[in-house]
Amino acid sequence: MSLADATAQSAQQTTSASRAGDGRQHQFVIDTVDKDQLEPAPIRPEWILEGNPEAKCKQLSGHKFGWGDACHWSCTAGKFRWHYGWDETVMFLEGEVTITDENGNVYEGRPGTSLFFPAGTSAVWVIPAYIRKLAFNQKPVPWYLHYQSRIIERLKGAMPGGLR
Repeated sequence: MSLADATAQSAQQTTSASRAGDGRQHQFVIDTVDKDQLEPAPIRPEWILEGNPEAKCKQLSGHKFGWGDACHWSCTAGKFRWHYGWDETVMFLEGEVTITDENGNVYEGRPGTSLFFPAGTSAVWVIPAYIRKLAFNQKPVPWYLHYQSRIIERLKGAMPGGLR
């Protein structure tokens, strides 16, 4: 199962789980961070540089329009180049990793360490044994949508009673 397949399957499970037994829809999504719930999410073979890293993933929550999600992810020993299509903030939970960015800067990931990876960048990950993380992913919003949003917010504040 690919990362995309695992994410889609988990999103379906989360959607169906968000309905109460009495038919009411829940406003919030609740899930647990449990290693045993992770499912295979293979790294693209062309990204693997050394070893046989085995990744697993479970989507914990996702934006209803696909603008972002939160995932629980793990991987065994290996070396690979990861390409970031989304902005991603991670919090490492277990294990260790050495990450090298495109400029040669080296980052050490250990439990409690947080890193931000902007969309459009790449990094080489070297995992000596195992790593587990929470990942918060967000599609970058185009500048023109930020601009429109700021205009709307200013108009709301300028109108008596606000815009509805």
